[in-house]
Amino acid sequence: MQKLITIVILTACACLPAFSQNTEYSRSGKDGVWFEVRNDTANPCRYTEDNKIYQAEREFTFGFHYYDPQGKERYMRYELVPMQGYDILANGDTNYYTALLPDFSFSDKFDAKDSCINQYLLKVLCNTSHFEKDYDQTVEEFSLLFDGQRSKRPMEWSGIVENERNLWMHPIRNCLFRILELNPFPYIQYPIEQGKNWKWKLTIGSHWGDERWKTWTGKIVNKYKYKITDTDCEVVTPMGTLPCVKVEAVAKSRIGKTYLTAYYNDTYGFVKMDNTNIDGSRIVIDLVGVNF
Repeated sequence: MQKLITIVILTACACLPAFSQNTEYSRSGKDGVWFEVRNDTANPCRYTEDNKIYQAEREFTFGFHYYDPQGKERYMRYELVPMQGYDILANGDTNYYTALLPDFSFSDKFDAKDSCINQYLLKVLCNTSHFEKDYDQTVEEFSLLFDGQRSKRPMEWSGIVENERNLWMHPIRNCLFRILELNPFPYIQYPIEQGKNWKWKLTIGSHWGDERWKTWTGKIVNKYKYKITDTDCEVVTPMGTLPCVKVEAVAKSRIGKTYLTAYYNDTYGFVKMDNTNIDGSRIVIDLVGVNF
């Protein structure tokens, strides 16, 4: 188990992070996320080096609970499922192969010996080697934790946007967490003010569908609405009681609605994320430790 360092938070969390005031920004559309514009592509750490929360090499351990559409808690069992792929060879032949790819099933009781999992790790990387060199986000690496230990290899890599205008991040989206592609992503805009609201949207392909929750044909457009509903609430965590900002969000598309209630702290970022999914199930994610 990695060493977890507990820090007591004494300051309120409704302040504006101190980023460079000379930063240039871009966004896609009037309701898009604000991205920093950096031209120094030779520097793989350019989108991480000025972060205040998600700094390079920091590790955030999260615990999670899943509740099915009837409200019953069930547990994710990690599985490797054989799936066939193919390579087209230089001589025109096709080479078929079978690979073991991550998947999951549900268990009615938690048993670590039976590959049940209730924690995962987010590690912040200072390079973009897993993406194109012009990737404009901080890279986050997700690993599942088996009985408190990291899995043999990371599960996935994704991105975070942290700057003086907003903090936006992809959630973990592998195995059971694929369902979170349809939910509002953790997102807060600065400066933090009671009642502040904002929007954005995302096009999502049908390959994110799954018979275990929802399938569709073609693409959908998720339209999101966010609102800060409380700037002075508290969340009890293993690291102590933390002052937080409460953000409530809804996503709507032609296949239905999803919801997110997120709690943000200006030292630890998002410390609690309560997701109501497309099928009425819930995934509640809590920060349980940070290795600084």
